[in-house]
Amino acid sequence: MASFRSTIVVAVALVLAGCAGVVPRGGVELSEFRSPYIADAEAALALGDPASALTLLRMAAAEAGQPAATGLRMEAALLALELDDPASARRALSSRYSDANPSNRLLGNLLRVRLGDLSGPAARTALSVDVAALPSRLVPFHLRARARLAETAGDLDAALDHRIAIARTAPPAFLARRNEAALWTTLSRMPLPALRERAAAADTSVQAGWQRLALLTRERGLMPDGAARAYSEWRDAHPRHPASQLLGTRIAAMQRADLSPPRKIAVLLPVTGELGAAGRRIRQGILAAHHAAADNRRRPQLLFIDTGEQGLPAPAAYRRAQAEQAAHVIGPLDKRALRDLLASTQIDIPVLALNRLDDMEAPPNVQQFGLAPEDDARAAAALALQLGHRQMTALGSANDWGRRVVAAFTDEFEAGGGQVLERGTYSADQQDMSGPIRRLFNLDLSVARHERIRSASGLRLRFEDRRRADMEAIFLAAFEASARLAAPQIRFQRGIGLPVLATTQAYPETADDSASQDLDALMITRMPWLFGIDSRVDIQRARAQLEAAGSRTPRRLHALGIDAYQLLGPLSVLEREPTLRAMGTTGAIRVDASGRVHRHLLPARIGRSGPERLRLSDTGGAPEYLP
Repeated sequence: MASFRSTIVVAVALVLAGCAGVVPRGGVELSEFRSPYIADAEAALALGDPASALTLLRMAAAEAGQPAATGLRMEAALLALELDDPASARRALSSRYSDANPSNRLLGNLLRVRLGDLSGPAARTALSVDVAALPSRLVPFHLRARARLAETAGDLDAALDHRIAIARTAPPAFLARRNEAALWTTLSRMPLPALRERAAAADTSVQAGWQRLALLTRERGLMPDGAARAYSEWRDAHPRHPASQLLGTRIAAMQRADLSPPRKIAVLLPVTGELGAAGRRIRQGILAAHHAAADNRRRPQLLFIDTGEQGLPAPAAYRRAQAEQAAHVIGPLDKRALRDLLASTQIDIPVLALNRLDDMEAPPNVQQFGLAPEDDARAAAALALQLGHRQMTALGSANDWGRRVVAAFTDEFEAGGGQVLERGTYSADQQDMSGPIRRLFNLDLSVARHERIRSASGLRLRFEDRRRADMEAIFLAAFEASARLAAPQIRFQRGIGLPVLATTQAYPETADDSASQDLDALMITRMPWLFGIDSRVDIQRARAQLEAAGSRTPRRLHALGIDAYQLLGPLSVLEREPTLRAMGTTGAIRVDASGRVHRHLLPARIGRSGPERLRLSDTGGAPEYLP
């Protein structure tokens, strides 16, 4: 019996001994283990030599007890992953000590995240634990893993916080370089309004410095050499900031790449047939901008393809551009041609169309840029609101053009708090505007009331018809001929002193004395090109090129060609930064999320000598450019 009890005791002891091997108790924690090899590994990391560091960590593991030995092997495996060697990570994770204590467990999760075995919310939860058990040399790797998970989840705020925290931990040189590049990428992806908020609320000078640098360079992203100048100014203001000089070089190189035009551009324009004259003017503008470029080495090759009556249909012209290995396409111009192209062709080469489709969704690599009259109407509505008008009437031609323009004005005006009281129409060939204007002003109702009173009383009463009293201004959607008939009639029909706003189509492209007299005091919106405002040297050169070629009268379509050519460089910046505007000949240009190019126009008032720009003092608050 005694012998039997002795056997049981021995067996239990053996079982307990086996359990102690599976779940170790005590032992040396990774953060507590000391070895000259670890000090040497840290020195190698500081010098940017992860290969030597991982060898030294393995040597330290060879003399360490468990579970610290497994922790050191996992740390070495983490460095091996930097060198694209996943095998040692798999071996380390297979150890029975890989989950023996908090530090090993966290290291194991870091490896699993790097290997892709752990991802998504589960990975973020696994890594969002106290890192006190980790040696300080491992904290940057932990923060980097969290930053990458946040970036994958689209949480740029958290990613940015982790990246900035890494920079504060004095990480190894190779990790510092990679983190700086990733930090800058995150700052570049963050929406500018959010970045401005973060910069204003930054709690440390280092954090504020990163965000200030990002703001400066991104806000100057459309200026040649803007990034290099921004970095130089920023460095003068932040001489002790940990950002490297290499970052300044990288930022400048990135901007040069952003603003560089494509190497070869195919231009799909009608130069024959009904739209041939328009196409030829746009082509003149493109060529003028091309020859005006300051850097001859960066001028792209141009390939013009006729899409007019004697040329190719737009889909066939696009296929030819593909065969010629064009990197970008400008055109087509006609709405029907654009619709045919998008409906029948897979768009592989990016397209900057010179018209806009409101009834069809375009692919992501198609931008739509044209001189849409709706843009002018929205700018007129913005001007009316800036002038303080809140109740207006609108008069437009009774065709598709007039309906679209009046609708665009109404939408913008009412979205800003105004009210369009009534919308009147006239026929496109109408020669006498008194009828539509009298009806819009309710003068016919005034006459009808007088007739009723006279009939009822039998008296001959003195009468003067009066226009409606609730309107503060009128919007006129008209081309020049109709506008010149309507404006004098508005004054004659009790509208003296009534502000009249119109789109740019109401006035000729160049100043005209008789038009100025008929349209005196009319307010319009106008592109800078027609004012002769050439704010950039390359635009001045383009105008000189056109004049040298015999086109001394500036035309709207010349401006469209110049801007279409010059947009191909900064287009990617404008798409990425929807709050930025490029100062062009057709206006201040921005690109929305759907790839539509919008022009912001200048407010103007017709005087005896032609259009005159409205300044802040003239209007009491009108901005320089109107949406």
